Amino acid sequence: MPESEGRAPIDVLIVGAGMHVSGRGTSTCGTVLPAVVQAHRDGLAGRLLVAATSAASIAAFNEKLETLNKRLGTCARFQGFPGQGGNADAWREALAGLGPRACVIIVVPDDLHASIAAEALRKRLPVLVEKPLTPTLAEAQALVALAQEQGTYGAVDFHKRWDLTNLKLKETVEDGRLGTLLYSLVEYSQRRVIPEVVFRSWVERANPFQYLCVHFVDILAFALRAVPHRAMAVGQRCRLRSQGIETYDAVQVCIEWSLPGASGPFVSTFAANWIDPNTTSALSYQSLKVIGTEGRFESDQRDRGLELITEAGGIETLNPYFTQSYPVGDGTRREYRGYGIDSVRTFLEDIRDLHDGRVTPADLEPVRPTLRQALASTAVVDAVNQSLAAGGTWVPIGLLT
Repeated sequence: MPESEGRAPIDVLIVGAGMHVSGRGTSTCGTVLPAVVQAHRDGLAGRLLVAATSAASIAAFNEKLETLNKRLGTCARFQGFPGQGGNADAWREALAGLGPRACVIIVVPDDLHASIAAEALRKRLPVLVEKPLTPTLAEAQALVALAQEQGTYGAVDFHKRWDLTNLKLKETVEDGRLGTLLYSLVEYSQRRVIPEVVFRSWVERANPFQYLCVHFVDILAFALRAVPHRAMAVGQRCRLRSQGIETYDAVQVCIEWSLPGASGPFVSTFAANWIDPNTTSALSYQSLKVIGTEGRFESDQRDRGLELITEAGGIETLNPYFTQSYPVGDGTRREYRGYGIDSVRTFLEDIRDLHDGRVTPADLEPVRPTLRQALASTAVVDAVNQSLAAGGTWVPIGLLT
């Protein structure tokens, strides 16, 4: 008997229909869509809705949904809310049609997060917001205050918190095996197709640090219990500018943090770009190193040891632990698994538990990537953007909640 049986499901509105939702522009079905469809299959999710900027986006979403239904042996259907005539606010109509036992998953350009999340919170609808929470600390603080005022729950899709590699880092640090932590190095990059094609309509309002490295900023705050104090950043505009795209090819960042019980600063260095060749064997190159007085922790989060070589696809370095489908039972149907799925699934289970009175927002605050917990990563993004605008000066980080 499914665990959800006997408990009313949660209606789910997805705002956005792009790459992370449905795999648009890729051969995949994304991450959010498989997670929600499987939740619907299991009785956890009820009515399904999706809002996007145009009828074409909804049509592309439905094509991915059909592929997914065939793969999973499901028959999920979404009520679509397409923007029309240049109006991208179809999500407002979708929100208006939701009852109280519902939630909203927001996967849109970074600068739109705050307005959509605020509207949902005002209707007392819990939200899961794609990272970063917002580009500015002031917007994030306003959302935290609004959620508290409305007694409503909100979280950020920091799915790397569910990656066993990063949980092992947290355990290693908590056990004191690295000694006094001194510094960390993060490198994160993606193929140039991301800014040049997939995110072309809004990429000039972001940069590779804000889009990529915010994940590892959150991991340092989560696993090390680090508190950021100041940041400085420099960057380069070369290739993308030559393509008529006014944003950074690459950004390098230095952040000073304080750690519990430490007498000196912990320093992290980040190098980010999104202009890797499209012929790379994986969409993302990402690595994390943490060095202490008694040891070092090194994690290559691109090379998980699985490589696929075919005539059609060339050499592909696969991450079997993020979002992948696997055969189930006799192999006639598939199941999506991975930490990308776990993040969305956990949110939906939490929302059902909240509605059923099994937990409160206060219970979830210390154990989930809540809106309040996202203040640290948002504050760093804000400071980095200020430093870039000021030519690389140090910018203090004030975390007022």
